[in-house]
Amino acid sequence: MYLVRRNFFRKNLLSIWNIGRINIMEIIFNKEELWKTMQMVSNVAASRNTLPILSNVLVRTVGEKIQLAATDLEVGMRCVVDGEITTPGSITIPAKKLSDIVRELPSASDSGEPAKVKMITLTNDRIEIDCENAKFRIVGLPDEEFPPLPEINDTFLAIGSDILCQMIQKTVFAASTEETRHFLNGIYLHVNENIMKMVATDGKRLAIASYQLMEAVKQKIGIIIPIKTVNNILRTFVGNEEVKIALLENQVLFSTDNVALISRLIEGDYPDYEAVINPVLKNEITLTANTEHLLAVVRRVSLLSNPKTPSIRLESNNGVINISASTPELGEAQEQMQAKTEGGKIEIAFNAKFVMDVLRNVGTEDAVLKFRDSLSPVLITPAEGNDYMCIIMPMRL
Repeated sequence: MYLVRRNFFRKNLLSIWNIGRINIMEIIFNKEELWKTMQMVSNVAASRNTLPILSNVLVRTVGEKIQLAATDLEVGMRCVVDGEITTPGSITIPAKKLSDIVRELPSASDSGEPAKVKMITLTNDRIEIDCENAKFRIVGLPDEEFPPLPEINDTFLAIGSDILCQMIQKTVFAASTEETRHFLNGIYLHVNENIMKMVATDGKRLAIASYQLMEAVKQKIGIIIPIKTVNNILRTFVGNEEVKIALLENQVLFSTDNVALISRLIEGDYPDYEAVINPVLKNEITLTANTEHLLAVVRRVSLLSNPKTPSIRLESNNGVINISASTPELGEAQEQMQAKTEGGKIEIAFNAKFVMDVLRNVGTEDAVLKFRDSLSPVLITPAEGNDYMCIIMPMRL
């Protein structure tokens, strides 16, 4: 009697689970491949939005490929994921919930083989996710509501992803976060003939990274790329692969064979940064110091600077630099180091964070600092090469 009851309940539970199981799409992924892609697209999906569809990721089959896509209407991403297509179809799934589920799924089967994730769409816009002994059913939304992402095919240049990301890292820290000057809330991509530059400024500092292209572009380009987009570029285009850049009206596309990142551009005129550079290049007082040593000294001394405005004082004379900080509530700190000095002595104050941001990106053994006087902008460059420079406004002594 007990066995009869147990089989009855088991049969009915399985029947309840299978209600509405009319397969519309069935696809299979390698768990690690799916997780790698979800980390990229979930960063693009809107976390808070009045339109629920913008918090979802689109999962669909396109021919023999499986594609995941997300957008917040400002930035969009499409990724091709390796997988098996049993039945083609499409659906949108809450990005955060799907990401959380995939992250927690086992990476290997009981036999040690890479774990497989099966997705099966059901009726009522539900999707079933199976992996080993785990099974989930979550509610999605029909793909008809998902905003279409534009196709941009007119590539105007191609560049290695390592170079692209390096140029962003060397400049993005200087971009403004103040919304009152929206045209500074991004990186200015400036391409003229065969010279590509990335520029960022918040009005107190200016960072410029340059790169010589293999071929000259057909027309001069000047666009402002939002900070959110450049941060997604850093997360997405890792390794060393060719990234194609294309433009369509007020949008830009960065793409590889398997990933496309589309973004709206910031409207407005970017400041004439070259007018700022030219006078500073004439600074005559020069200080050359070991980059890592100088960074370490600034970092240590700044521990006793004002946390809100971390000012440090730099004094140089006869091959010796003295760096100090003083805050009534905290105390004083100072440290000396050797350096090569030319053109006279200098006494000047800086924002310690600004100096450290630059020194972390100089990329050479020695850094060169050029001064005019205690009130004029300071130029910081690598000791070798001319592909990077940063200008910092001083603070009052």
